[in-house]
Amino acid sequence: MSLLRPTREQIQSEIVDTAARLFARHGFEQTSLQRVADAVGYSKAGLLHHFPTKESLQEAAIDSCLHLVDDLRERAEGLPVGVGRDRALLEGVVDLAQARTGLVSLLITSGVAAEAPSERVQAVFDGLVRSFDPTLEHEPDPGRLVRLTVALGGIALTVVACREDPAITPEVLAPQLLAAAVGALGHPTV
Repeated sequence: MSLLRPTREQIQSEIVDTAARLFARHGFEQTSLQRVADAVGYSKAGLLHHFPTKESLQEAAIDSCLHLVDDLRERAEGLPVGVGRDRALLEGVVDLAQARTGLVSLLITSGVAAEAPSERVQAVFDGLVRSFDPTLEHEPDPGRLVRLTVALGGIALTVVACREDPAITPEVLAPQLLAAAVGALGHPTV
């Protein structure tokens, strides 16, 4: 039996997702390269082989989040603003949260981080919010923004909290998450 070694792309994807989770939890300033290396099981030198600086790792995480927002936006393209669009986008966020927990955590916390976000980090959250209503010319109404933040944050927190429980499979969790998130936006959950 031969064991396949992960590709360079798979390794970098794992590093970026782990770093994104740590950036979401601790902030960019408080997340050291050593902390990321420890979390992925590499030496600091091994990590630097893939990402020569913390800034390059941060940029890779932000770029990945921006790509996720673009993918979500494409998923909802052509759907009018409303329950159908919200449901399609939330389904995408649930799928992504189960596959790329760290990136989704960073994506969602980018708009509510304790430290002042950089322009690119703010663009991540703004892009996510605008994907739910691309016709917005300014900030959404505060009530909608709160409901959206609760829906998205609930998805990320629940996936993180349940990932170690073998009884809660993605097939069991996904419909429950989607129903709760759709309900948080004020839509019927049927």
